[in-house]
Amino acid sequence: MDGTMGSMEGELQRAGAMPDDKLDLARLALTLAALDRPEFEPAPYLAHLDELAAVAADTLSGDVRDAPPGIVAGALAGVVAGRYRYLGDTETYDDPRNANLADVIDRRKGLPVTLGILYLHVGTKLGLDLSGLNFPGHFVLRLRSAGEATVLDPFNGGRALTAADLLTLLRGVEGPDARLTPEACEPVGPRDILLRLENNILGRAVKAGDFVRAREIVLRMIWLAPQRAGLRFELGRLEVHAGHMGAAAHAFEACRDMAADLGEIRIAGMAEEALRRLKTRLN
Repeated sequence: MDGTMGSMEGELQRAGAMPDDKLDLARLALTLAALDRPEFEPAPYLAHLDELAAVAADTLSGDVRDAPPGIVAGALAGVVAGRYRYLGDTETYDDPRNANLADVIDRRKGLPVTLGILYLHVGTKLGLDLSGLNFPGHFVLRLRSAGEATVLDPFNGGRALTAADLLTLLRGVEGPDARLTPEACEPVGPRDILLRLENNILGRAVKAGDFVRAREIVLRMIWLAPQRAGLRFELGRLEVHAGHMGAAAHAFEACRDMAADLGEIRIAGMAEEALRRLKTRLN
């Protein structure tokens, strides 16, 4: 990881062309973090990630790794949340530092997704069957071992979650009538996790009315996932807000064409309608 802005952008763009299984999740999260940290020096943070994995490897011997998932999860949490004291920031949850992995390492607290990235980094290095889930509102992890599985919550010390716990979390996000679906428990890859991380920052920027910041974040997301048509649509909307009508039209056209090629008819239609409205405004 080079320290210059251009090289960090280039690293993200190269990641956008790579398959998911070749992405280094924690390293790319640090690259994203570095974009918001002038004079960022990555070496201490990369060394800390190596240390986390090494200590966990010493703790989770071969016998422990083959144990039921509750035991493995407990040992993993004992390292990340116990020894290194990584916990969720319950007092200042919306602090933007909670979505920056470098700040999370400095402060030992963060969002579910940033803390989850640390667990996943360790899990990958140790060869654990650990994955993030497509769970709305609160990022959780699933660990499989010995033919069983458990879900753990990186925000709350890596504690194991029951189906009832998950339903409570879901209803806190989607309302009292929400139901657990198989989609919510589907595993997601590194790219989607990084997009989820950036989406946290994007949502806060939009809520604060900082559309310049929002545009920066969407561009980063496009570097990471250049084939996600919906991101081009979001970019178009932000360009309209900034008064960049030519750039907006280009983004909507790219979205329409990409979505059509991918068979994403709804998104293609949204982009076509946005183009029509944009042309009406220009005329």
